[in-house]
Order: sequence, then C-alpha cells, then structure tokens
Amino acid sequence: MKVILEGEERVVNAIIRENRVRVSRGQVSFSPVDSIPTPKGVTEEDVEKMADAIEDMMDDVERKDARISELMEENETLKAALAEKADSKDVPEAPDTKGDGESEETGGEGDNTDTKEGGEADTTQAPEGDRKDAPEGDSKDVVEAPDTKGKKSSKK
Repeated sequence: MKVILEGEERVVNAIIRENRVRVSRGQVSFSPVDSIPTPKGVTEEDVEKMADAIEDMMDDVERKDARISELMEENETLKAALAEKADSKDVPEAPDTKGDGESEETGGEGDNTDTKEGGEADTTQAPEGDRKDAPEGDSKDVVEAPDTKGKKSSKK
C-alpha cells in the first residue's frame, strides 16, 4: 500500500524517526514526493488540472449530499403529514345529507326534502306527473329493494 503523508515538516520528521526500526527491517519505506517519477507525458499542468477537477468533484459531492439531506428531511415531513391524514380518515365525519353543505343539525336553507310536520320524508314515490317508463322492448323486471331503514350495512 502506498500513501502520501502530509503535515508539518516537524511532525512528519518525527513520524519517520519513530519508524526508523521498521525502515531498517525493510517493513516500510519513506520517499520524498520530489523523488517519485511522474508518468511519461504527464506535465505539472496536467497534475494541477487533475487536482482542480478532483476538488470540483468533491465540492459537487458535498452540494449533492446537502441536497440529499434536504430531500430526506422533506420526505420525513411528508410521511408524517400523510400518516396524520390517514389517522384522521379513520375518524368518520357526520355525512352531509342536505346536499348544500349544511348538516341536519344546523337546518340550512338548502333543505329540499318534502317532509310533513313531525314526519319522515316520503322518498318512495316520484312527484305527480314525473314518471319515466322503461323504453319499449326492455323486459327487465323491477324488484323492489327491501326496507333497510335503521339497519346498518356491513359493506364498506
């Protein structure tokens, strides 16, 4: 494994002195950077350009890491909001039976059901003169639905 050791000259020299036993045994060797030959065709300018390119890439990686962190935080926020909405859907709201945004308790002006004083609305018959017949040739028998007033449905 080859490494380049950077630091203050005093500290690097201390590291070299501390490892002189390993150097004498041939376990490690220290070579000054100036003595390392550069490959043929590579100039000092090329090395500087490569170093600048690496620096630019590292800056780009840092920006992308920051953006990823932002997106992860936004993702967690959205997940929490979605979970909160899902929890609120579990609680059933009173249905709007008036059709105009008014609930039965408020008794809005949009009440269009025909009710008799103290009675229920008669929804089984169409108003007089309002009759639709099946087209000729329609042979389907109409079966009256069973009375389900007050019964709870098991369908969701």
